[in-house]
Amino acid sequence: MPRALSEQETEAFRERLCEAAARLYVDEGPAAVTMRRLAADLGVGTMTPYRYFDNKEEIITAVRARGLNRFSEALEQALDTPGDGRTRSRAVRDAYIAFARANIATYRLMFEYPETRRDDPAYQQAHERMWRTIAAHVDVMIAEGTVEADAAILGHQIWAALHGAVMLEIAGMLPAGYDAASLHTRTVSALFDTARPKP
Repeated sequence: MPRALSEQETEAFRERLCEAAARLYVDEGPAAVTMRRLAADLGVGTMTPYRYFDNKEEIITAVRARGLNRFSEALEQALDTPGDGRTRSRAVRDAYIAFARANIATYRLMFEYPETRRDDPAYQQAHERMWRTIAAHVDVMIAEGTVEADAAILGHQIWAALHGAVMLEIAGMLPAGYDAASLHTRTVSALFDTARPKP
């Protein structure tokens, strides 16, 4: 009988399982994600993944929920830094790009593939948190009078531009001399110009 894992060990194995599932899903497609394949890739017994998740759909949902929460936490921490709204917004942008670069498979699975189990409570909470976070730095700029806008709309516009720049960087399709941050800086400057308070 296998020894009982500590809570920390259990969480660490869940994280490894989620990372392996995200990588397989993105690199080889949804059909590649099987409990048997995950067990083999992690070097554990065939039944071990079932101690943590009932099936692969539950794992993929967990990947998305965990990823969204870690992503939101990174953006929230970036926003909670000193400076004016534009400075804090740039910090959020940098945290966004850093998360995407460090977690490419999870990032792509969060945003690039059709969602399943949208009714999962943990996923719903993580998704709602992410959308609040997307608009939070715009709320800061509205409060200080830097921009006049609907925070949710401008937040989505900024996010769409940033997501596009990040995906182009991941795909290696940006022009020479550009990265996601430099491309986004040019794009978002135009958005801020249109949202600047009118005299």
